[in-house]
Amino acid sequence: MRLYFVRHGIAEELATSDFDRALTKRGRRRVAASAKVMKRLGIAPRQIFSSPRLRARQTAEIIAEALDMRITLAEPVNFGFDLADLRRLSQSLGADDELMFVGHNPDMSLLASEITGVDAPMKKGGLARIDTVGRSVDEGELVWLIAPKVFDALEDKSRRPAAAGSDRFYTPAQKLPATSQPLNDLIRHRWSPIGFDRERNIDRPTLLSLLEAARWAASSFNLQPWRFIVARRQHPAEFDKLLPVLREGNQTWARHAAVLMIAVTQRHRAPDAINRHATHDLGLAVSQMVLQALDHGLYAHQMAGIYPDKARETYQIPEDFEPFTAIALGYRSAKLDQLEQAQREREAAPRQRLALSEIVFSGSWARPAGFIDEGSA
Repeated sequence: MRLYFVRHGIAEELATSDFDRALTKRGRRRVAASAKVMKRLGIAPRQIFSSPRLRARQTAEIIAEALDMRITLAEPVNFGFDLADLRRLSQSLGADDELMFVGHNPDMSLLASEITGVDAPMKKGGLARIDTVGRSVDEGELVWLIAPKVFDALEDKSRRPAAAGSDRFYTPAQKLPATSQPLNDLIRHRWSPIGFDRERNIDRPTLLSLLEAARWAASSFNLQPWRFIVARRQHPAEFDKLLPVLREGNQTWARHAAVLMIAVTQRHRAPDAINRHATHDLGLAVSQMVLQALDHGLYAHQMAGIYPDKARETYQIPEDFEPFTAIALGYRSAKLDQLEQAQREREAAPRQRLALSEIVFSGSWARPAGFIDEGSA
């Protein structure tokens, strides 16, 4: 679910009552400019809930007009708006829906901080976007925190012709797949972005949670033939040591990830017996790590493009262990100016998979299983 929180624009200081304080001319002008940017960013909430107080209602009306929507005045979004109110207002929505709330501080900032676990001070006319996994609104990732001055700059930039080669403001899509059958929300939201937030690190408890998930994966004879070499960006010496193990095309974007890993398999299950299931088991461990990461609002991108010999030399990996893949982990970024144009296009491309009939057989090779056909018994 995608949630937008908007603090009302600049309002007059005095009125007959606080309830009737209206937006100033400057407040109206700035909200209108912000609303145009919101439209360009593709913001399209299913519903806009507004506090009934005049300054919030006027803010919501300006945004709704730009987005060609209507607003719903909701007393819960008035002073005292909290997580319980948010749960009630969003309970009928689906996991892929968007919702916008226009209200007051300190409620908006406190609520955004409670959901994301990070400080989210909102200026008048500012906007926060929070993405949650599934229908629960109790925990999410702070994707945007846009101050009015940033809206002003984006609106001003839209009025000027773009210079050749100039950067654009990009928004990563959720990239939800068009599935033929219902899926768990974590599986539906899993994809491999290359646009990572350069400013956000992964804290130690979260990283340990991801590694613990990998630790408890299934493996043949419980041999656990996986090892992980880990480098965190907040430790530059270790990070810079691991980065050259990646092929150059991956280095360009992976350098912005919060954590890099080399995933290693153990070749033998006994001195004279090759473990031919080792790579399968490594895949299971990494898969559990990836889903655990999503539960924390993190994304993973796995790479085959590494230099195994360089990894072996750099980390003195024993002969019986094989550097197999690399993994980049981090929070997604809403601005992708650090990526090359081809990488931006890749980030925006839709997800595709072979049909079930092309990968599930029965009776003989390449014969689609009969139960896949909707008309089969």
